[in-house]
Amino acid sequence: MRLLLAVLLGALLLAACDSDDKPSQGQSYEIFAGDTLITIPATAAAFATERFELQAYLLREYQVARDPNLPRDGGSPFAGTLLEWKSQPWSVRQTFLIAPYTHDVLTDSLALYFYMIGTYGMQFGYGWKDTFDPEADLWNSALRPWLRPADSTLTPDNPGTLEFDGGLGDMIEYRGMWGFELLMEVS
Repeated sequence: MRLLLAVLLGALLLAACDSDDKPSQGQSYEIFAGDTLITIPATAAAFATERFELQAYLLREYQVARDPNLPRDGGSPFAGTLLEWKSQPWSVRQTFLIAPYTHDVLTDSLALYFYMIGTYGMQFGYGWKDTFDPEADLWNSALRPWLRPADSTLTPDNPGTLEFDGGLGDMIEYRGMWGFELLMEVS
């Protein structure tokens, strides 16, 4: 009985911790990009939360970090496991990555997170659920699930390039939900 109670309390605590990492119900986000105010409404944030799979994106980031054929400032590729990669801070991860992997998806700012996954398709296209095989084991570091997108109408990613160059149906739909307001400087 104590074991069952401990497991239940642990599950409740874990659920409470996880809920802090997710957007609030009905929360919209605003971010400035140059002279433009971008509003990401709550419906768009909910769509992205449902349709962007962080684990798929991090798998691709890990594959790039381990590629022995890429020129890097730090020299050698990442030698750790996928689990170790996911726990690294951006200051470490970025030393193993090259363009277009220039933005940290694990940012503390939800507004910035929602902006980046909708803006940088060549980097974050790997995370949109319609771009990869939904049956794929996202813990298999050798797997390239983007060669068989879930949406059969989308072009798959070209395995010969580092950036995502397949179809971006969900990302385009998500971006279409945003509001844009050009801010003019008044003199």
